[in-house]
Amino acid sequence: MIPCKPLVPLQDLDLKIDAAKAQIEERKQKIQRMQNEIEADGQLIEKKLALLKKIQLRRRKAETEVEDLSQQAQLAELKMQTAGLSPASYKALEKELAAKRARINEEEGKILEDMQKIETLEADTAKGQKVIAGRREHLETVKIRIAEEITGIRKGMDLIQTERSQVSLKIDSDLLEKYEELRHKKHGQVLFSIENPSCPACGMGFPGGLLSAVTSHDEAEPCSNCGVLLHWSGQRV
Repeated sequence: MIPCKPLVPLQDLDLKIDAAKAQIEERKQKIQRMQNEIEADGQLIEKKLALLKKIQLRRRKAETEVEDLSQQAQLAELKMQTAGLSPASYKALEKELAAKRARINEEEGKILEDMQKIETLEADTAKGQKVIAGRREHLETVKIRIAEEITGIRKGMDLIQTERSQVSLKIDSDLLEKYEELRHKKHGQVLFSIENPSCPACGMGFPGGLLSAVTSHDEAEPCSNCGVLLHWSGQRV
């Protein structure tokens, strides 16, 4: 049998402190999620910018190739106009000229495709950078607001901590030590008021001895499975 009435107000205060800590952690996590999302989107834009640079280089290389091929085609045309050119040489130059023009058409097609890709990527990255800049500005505003909220929560926690210290002074040292030890192990509620023969912490149904013990008095008994304190508030037979 463990006295539970002195522990009720202490646990109420501890649960309020736990709730305040959870509120602070939730706000910190919100900031972290926003930062992670912005960073992920920023990395995506960096990848798009790298792709944009790659396509721009490829387009410039293709434009240089087209320029070289055009010069070679013009040279072949000039040679075809040379007086006294043999039919075999003319045929060879004609074949060479056709191949150059086919290559030019192929490279120009690639250039047009790359120009469209570049236009799309430039618009997309410019829009994305603008959006991220706005989100970063919003994040700074949220950080300020949340910092103020956390400060307010911590002030409230300080008041509760002071009240807790005063309440704990009125509790027997052995009982307080047992309670603190359970709190350390369970990280939450350790005293439960129950109306049914099962532990709300671990879900175990009561063996006959525990049920008889917990219903025989107004104090608490430890759960035989998980050790939390159980106080019977149901009907007694």
